[in-house]
Amino acid sequence: MTGPTGVGKTACARIISEACGANMLRVSLPSWLPIGAHNRGAKETMTLIAEHVMEHGKTLLVVDELDKMMDKDGDTSWKSYIRNELFDLADGRWSAGLVLPEDDETGEVTIEKLTEKLQRTVFILGIGTFQSWFDAKSRRNIGFVDEDISEHEEISAEDVAERMPRELANRFNSTLIRLPELKPSDYYRIAKEAEDKLPSHMQEAFQEEVSKRIGIAIAAKKGVRFLEEAMMATLINLPTEPSPPTPDFLQVAADINLCSL
Repeated sequence: MTGPTGVGKTACARIISEACGANMLRVSLPSWLPIGAHNRGAKETMTLIAEHVMEHGKTLLVVDELDKMMDKDGDTSWKSYIRNELFDLADGRWSAGLVLPEDDETGEVTIEKLTEKLQRTVFILGIGTFQSWFDAKSRRNIGFVDEDISEHEEISAEDVAERMPRELANRFNSTLIRLPELKPSDYYRIAKEAEDKLPSHMQEAFQEEVSKRIGIAIAAKKGVRFLEEAMMATLINLPTEPSPPTPDFLQVAADINLCSL
């Protein structure tokens, strides 16, 4: 799944997991901790995935910021270790060195059983912004031509594959879900939906904050993230005297069905 920043890729993944009756686990490649890279207070990412698979019937594993794995062949950085672990998961196996979760006191959890669950109950969804492609249209409009960017307007699975290591691209299905940029009318509609979910004593203040930010948000293509800024500013500027409980502003934003765009 790809699309510009702030159009609701993670929100759509959450809706997909609910529709499939699966438990979503989101892992971000920039914060992936490979096996052997021990860190106090943190578990290796593969161990976290194994624990989630062990505890739940079905798993939607969302690998976020997949476009950060765009290093070409021959890369010897830490990304190569993460890429190999991702290869293993996509191939339906656990990486060597995986430590079995400690939660199982019966000893019944084995690599073999975890591997069977991985192959039968886990669906992997890769998500990436691939912002360079979406910025290419703007560059072309002012006279710069990027020969590495496709000339056609609709990004394709082949376009995405060209910006990923080929071995990684080949492991994902050729089906590509592309979420489009938000139109100006979408910004106003989403802001109104968010306002309607707020208590009445917050709505006027929220309207003011939105009116300050929405023009800049549209020009900068911030997507729904501008709502978080407006919501936070509204909460900060609320009167200090006691008032009705305020909702979780992040939950309000998450409740908006972005898949209808």
